[in-house]
Amino acid sequence: MAPTTRYIVQTIPTLRTTAHISQLTTRSNISSRLSIRTFFISPSSLKTVEPVFSPKAVAPIGPYTQAIKANGMVFLSGQIPADSQSKLIEGTIAEKTHKMCQNAKAVLEEAGSSLDKAVKVTVYFNDLDDMQEMNEVYAKYFPHKPARSASESPKLPAGASMEMDIIALQ
Repeated sequence: MAPTTRYIVQTIPTLRTTAHISQLTTRSNISSRLSIRTFFISPSSLKTVEPVFSPKAVAPIGPYTQAIKANGMVFLSGQIPADSQSKLIEGTIAEKTHKMCQNAKAVLEEAGSSLDKAVKVTVYFNDLDDMQEMNEVYAKYFPHKPARSASESPKLPAGASMEMDIIALQ
């Protein structure tokens, strides 16, 4: 069988993208598959990466920012149950969950977002047995039920017993 040449052309207003794949040979005894995935962001939608800081939430305890705004999304760094001076609060899992959610809320609001725009939450525990008590409080802050993962981690930052990070729409 003769070689096959295929052209892929996509035209976008004021821009043109052309890809050329030459001599893609197909034979009856050879099965081949070509998969091309593209991701395009128009220049007008490109936005800068912008750090976010809220004085109402726990201050970063390392070389990172509380959150980053990028292309309509907010990526929240791990929030622990600590005050704005990075001092861990004492109390029950419920009280610690309230503090983590309040910290997350403050940073998201500073970024022009909110808890109800969360699309993915990850929660880390020293002990997964704490999840049930955490869930009771968590459900009040996230009634829209964003996607969530939870895992047990024996060592969390600053000796915290739990930590939460969030990805949200801006």
